[in-house]
Amino acid sequence: MNRRHAQLLPSVLDRLLDDQPDNSHGAETMLYELAQIKRSLARDLEALLNTRLAPVQELFDAYPLANDSMLSFGIPDLSGISLLNPHDRELLREQLRRAIEVHEPRLSRVRVNLDAPREMERHLRFRVDAVLKVHPHRPPVTFDATLQLSSNVYKVQG
Repeated sequence: MNRRHAQLLPSVLDRLLDDQPDNSHGAETMLYELAQIKRSLARDLEALLNTRLAPVQELFDAYPLANDSMLSFGIPDLSGISLLNPHDRELLREQLRRAIEVHEPRLSRVRVNLDAPREMERHLRFRVDAVLKVHPHRPPVTFDATLQLSSNVYKVQG
């Protein structure tokens, strides 16, 4: 099987969504190539990172298994942190990594690398490196992302 043309089953969400409802298609059109899987992942990562986690630390303390449930989907509101502070940057990096690791089962060995912050810049660039678990060859994948500091909105590109 050619690595570049491997046909992969899309995620459950992609199978439920229909971007072209007027076109009828059979099961054979529900197979994705690697580029389509990466676009789907970028969309889902963007949704994950743009979801704010409700402050329910007492729940997580009382019920530790809730830490890895849908109750922990998203990232905490980190709007009060300073990206020039190394401790705050590490906190952000770890929150991003953990959210992706817990809530994106198609990826493993997730690493998040933040670019060095520049004063007066209105966005923070970072990269997500991981291994794609749904592909037969488990290739490494990279996503470039930005955080718009003025709006706290994340954009992810695969």
